[in-house]
Amino acid sequence: MGRPHDASRSADQYQVVDIANDPSGRSGAPWATEALAAEVVTARRWTRAQKAAAAVITADAPCSPVLVRAAIVGRARMPRAALEILAPNGAVIGHVALPNTSRSFDLQHRFWLVGDPTPGSVVALVSEHRTQVILPGSRLKAGPAVGQEWSGLACRMLGWERPAHAAHAPAGFQAVFTDERRSVDGPEFARAVQRFRTAAVTIPMVFFGFCFPYLFVIPLLAHRGYTLPALLALPVIGGGLMTLWSAHCRKELGREAELIEAGAAEWDKEIAFTQSYWASMRRASVPWDGPLPTAAQ
Repeated sequence: MGRPHDASRSADQYQVVDIANDPSGRSGAPWATEALAAEVVTARRWTRAQKAAAAVITADAPCSPVLVRAAIVGRARMPRAALEILAPNGAVIGHVALPNTSRSFDLQHRFWLVGDPTPGSVVALVSEHRTQVILPGSRLKAGPAVGQEWSGLACRMLGWERPAHAAHAPAGFQAVFTDERRSVDGPEFARAVQRFRTAAVTIPMVFFGFCFPYLFVIPLLAHRGYTLPALLALPVIGGGLMTLWSAHCRKELGREAELIEAGAAEWDKEIAFTQSYWASMRRASVPWDGPLPTAAQ
């Protein structure tokens, strides 16, 4: 995912949309059974680039059927994500930045690229059944979105790539879907993510918010006769306990991820930080009240 040479692996193991070979859609797909209103599934407050992308979506806008994959292109502690855009034959058209997502964000849909499919163009994405509108955070950039080594795993843990539904799997693969493994949507994984976010983000913010003014009090207390070790005990011990708890919560998150996908615990740090970061970057989806391209039918 996110790399052209990963396409064969993704096609075998994960649900990859192919408009060229399956133009009629997949029977039994949950989004094919009912008509839903279009929603913007990236951001409630748009950046300048997203406002430009929204302006591209008009009734007579040109549309191209595309494949869409996500990739983490930044480091774990400050992850940046991109959407790789491919033609139905698998040729890379380019990639765009993904500034944030909503909980309705779902790349299992098939998409239309709205706008000129050439690098440098302002583009948007509309799902095949016109239920999702994705407003990228950049113009279409040339080349593939080259993700980190752990990009595919992190994106699957974010729910951006999911295993194919058992009903659509070949008979020989049915056992893969009956091994009782947990899901990224399960409450256990969600609680582990929240615990790590509390330990690694919320508590440090409160701790440093307290310690910063305390640093200015230390000279006054030292002048009154308090020893320096006693004055430094609070920030040193408090900081050490905070670090240990954060590490423990990170390991716990890795163990929960291992129950979802074998081998995930190896990347516990990357999973923990990307989950925490994107939890803060998720925004509620909002109804799309603009036009939709007539060609995107």
